[in-house]
Amino acid sequence: MQAAATQTLPETISTSTASPTATATRTPTPKPAPTLTPTPSKASIERALIISFDGLRPDAIEQAPMPNLMELMKGGAYAPTSARTIDYPATSPSHASMLSGLCMEDHGVIYNKFYMYMGYSKGVDVFDLAAEAGLRTVMIVSKDKLRQLAEPETTQVFEVAYGEPAIERAVLPQIEADFGLMFVHFAGGDNRGHKYGWMSGEYMKVLRQGDEVLGKIIQALKDNGLFETTFIMVTADHGGHDTNHIGTLIEDFRIPWIAYGPGVVQKELTLPIYTMDTAATVAYALGLPLQEDWDGIPVYEAFGEPQVETHESYPCKQ
Repeated sequence: MQAAATQTLPETISTSTASPTATATRTPTPKPAPTLTPTPSKASIERALIISFDGLRPDAIEQAPMPNLMELMKGGAYAPTSARTIDYPATSPSHASMLSGLCMEDHGVIYNKFYMYMGYSKGVDVFDLAAEAGLRTVMIVSKDKLRQLAEPETTQVFEVAYGEPAIERAVLPQIEADFGLMFVHFAGGDNRGHKYGWMSGEYMKVLRQGDEVLGKIIQALKDNGLFETTFIMVTADHGGHDTNHIGTLIEDFRIPWIAYGPGVVQKELTLPIYTMDTAATVAYALGLPLQEDWDGIPVYEAFGEPQVETHESYPCKQ
């Protein structure tokens, strides 16, 4: 496996669809100013950690098993069957919705590849808000195309780490340095699912490996005195069946959604949750301003508060 490699985006980059000599100039995506309406801050939350297990089906958590993730579920708020991704259950568009709070047609990441000419995810995403608030931002991913999720100026640290050992090596020093918002992406489940099949032995094996790294992340937070003040969100971009996730079965759309940390109640959530709600919930937890144009809404119920807004139906165009 390759070691974690720090990635910086050059001003020009070769595109996979262009001729070998063609390059595309980076044009920053215009970002509207954040709405200046602060949300109530969760008193004890000082930082947020978003973890995405690419291709993780909720029913695989216990079957694998993933004991460290199960412990977070036991102590937090989780949706066993009611959380779903967007109607195009693919890695890049789904992750863009997860972090931007927007439907695919609004954030503009409509392909499952990084085409430089299309720019970065549009709108004000949670990394924009964190950077504006002066928080230290970290993004560690297992697929380099996820650079498209947030502009370089909003991620103080961006690393591509291929494989669970590399993810561990990349994440632990960032915990020691402390952070305000960190996003960690595990690609193993998706990679093994496409090769061996979702719910196969190899798929389950790499989920266990990812869970072991999750355990070390939790221990590092504790060792550095950060665990009690960290809001942790664990989710996924999509599920899968057979060797694909093209959207023909509910197993492709259903995702885990687990919140743990200060102020979070121990509760099984049954209300409809969409991946756009992740950005809104993390922003709410950190006391960052919610955006009026977001399609996602905070899951207030995870904090034991009245759910003043709910999704009556799928919020994106179909």
